[in-house]
Parts: sequence; structure tokens; C-alpha cells
Amino acid sequence: MMASGTALLFTGTALVFSLLPGPAVLQVGAQAIRGGSTAAFAAILGILTGNMIYFAVTVLGFGALIVTSATAFTILRIAGAAYLIGLGAYTIWRAGNADSATASGRRPFRQGLLIQLSNPKAILFLGAFLPQFLDPRKALLPQYAEMLLIIMPVEGIILGGYGFLAAHGARLMGGADAARWRERVSGAVFIAIGALFATAHRA
Repeated sequence: MMASGTALLFTGTALVFSLLPGPAVLQVGAQAIRGGSTAAFAAILGILTGNMIYFAVTVLGFGALIVTSATAFTILRIAGAAYLIGLGAYTIWRAGNADSATASGRRPFRQGLLIQLSNPKAILFLGAFLPQFLDPRKALLPQYAEMLLIIMPVEGIILGGYGFLAAHGARLMGGADAARWRERVSGAVFIAIGALFATAHRA
């Protein structure tokens, strides 16, 4: 297992990374604006599921391959950006129908999962940053498992806080006109996340 000092340092680092507004925070906020706390919670589950998949990819060694391969990183970056910009444009287009503004529970989860899996910063964090906390003299799998047990609740709680604030703000704006504007705002957020993906570069 990780040394106590290393675990404390990793927890603090995970806390800082989770607090900084990024694609995951923007995604949860957009879903909260569209569908309230339920949609935000579903998006958070999707994001955390994506993290678990990336943890498995990192443990198997594919994370390092994506980090070091310019081609793989570019494909991931472009695919994620195209998906998000298309999703944002479609969301804005359908904003004319206020009844469609509420997202189903399954859709936010799927979108959260896909966005996290196509997030180049996520694979950089998990593929290049996590190994720095590993002790090569000890079994690696238990150390990765401990990191997962740390980062999942930390990020989940912080994203939940962002989602609650966004949902509370959306509730203050009622009516069909407000619903259309919430849909437009969430669409613009998706496009903004896509732009972040498109401009991402490897350190």
C-alpha cells in the first residue's frame, strides 16, 4: 500500500485537480442546468465510470502508450472535440422546443461517460501523473486500487457540489423561455468543452 505521506500528498493533489474548473465540472454544470440535480448526478456517475475505465487502461499499460503516442493522443483529442461540438450544436438547435429541455436519466450518464473517455486531459492525468506516486518496490495493483479509492469519492463530492450549485441556480429561472435559454447555455458549454479538447496538447 501507499505510504501515509504519499497517500496524503496524492489526496491533496486530487483535491486540487478536482476543484479546478475543467471539462468534467463544465459537463456536470451543463447537465444540472438542463435537467437539475438528477441529471447532474447521472453525469457524475458517467464521469466516475470513465475514470474507472481509464484506471484499468493505465494498469494494463495502455495509458502510457496513449500519452507517449502523438497519433493516439491526436485521434482521442479530435474525436472528443468533434463529439462535443456536435452535441452542443444539436442542443442549441433543439432549444426551440422547451419540452425537450429536460434530459433523460440515461442520456446524461452516457454523455458524461463519453466526455470523460474522450477527455485528453484525463488520460494525461491518469497515464502520466499517477505513476509518479507509485513505489516500484511494492506491488503496483494495490497502490493503483488505493488511488482509485481516494480519487473517486474526492472527485464525486466536488462534482456533486458544482452540480448542486448549478441546479439551484437553474431552479431560480422558471418558465418555458428560461428552459430554452438553459438549453442554449448548456449547448454553448458543450461547445466550449469541445474547444478545450481541440486545443489540448501533451505536456
